[in-house]
Amino acid sequence: MPQQEIKEQLKALHQALKDSPELDQESHELLLKIADDISGIEGSSDFSDLSDAVQEQVIRFEQEHPALSAILRQITDTLGRIGV
Repeated sequence: MPQQEIKEQLKALHQALKDSPELDQESHELLLKIADDISGIEGSSDFSDLSDAVQEQVIRFEQEHPALSAILRQITDTLGRIGV
């Protein structure tokens, strides 16, 4: 179940990135990298810093991009439930 949630949340993140043209290039690339890292969870067990990286972005985007922040917060919660 959490794997399906992650997939749905990643779709939402990608859509939010498309809908946020005002997002600077560096932030956009960082969020795409995080999404790629999360997508690769199934095949690896070395994601100890991933949850922290996502949480940092939640804080960073909270004021200027609340939709992105909310999606990232959901992803953080799901990662926590699957032990990442």
